[in-house]
Amino acid sequence: MIYGYVRISTKKQSLERQVRNIQKSFEGAVIFSETYTGKNINRPVFEKLLAKVKSGDTIVFDSVSRMSRDATDGFNLYKELYNKGVNL
Repeated sequence: MIYGYVRISTKKQSLERQVRNIQKSFEGAVIFSETYTGKNINRPVFEKLLAKVKSGDTIVFDSVSRMSRDATDGFNLYKELYNKGVNL
C-alpha cells in the first residue's frame, strides 16, 4: 500500500499543493493529512499512519520537512521504518 502524508503548521496554509504533488507521482496513494506543528514527530494523524503501515508499504512525503524538522528525530524514524520494511 502507498500512503501519502501531508502536513501544514497553520490553517492559513494549504495542503493542496502537497496532495497534488504526491498524487501526480503516486496515483491512488491514500493521503493522511493534518494541521499540526512539525517541531516533533508525535502528531495525532502521523501516529495513526505509523501504526497502520506494515512491511512492504510505502510512505511518500512532498518534502522531508513534512516528516520531521529535526534531523536526529527524522533519522531515527527513518531507521525505525526501514527496519520495519517500510519504504520512504
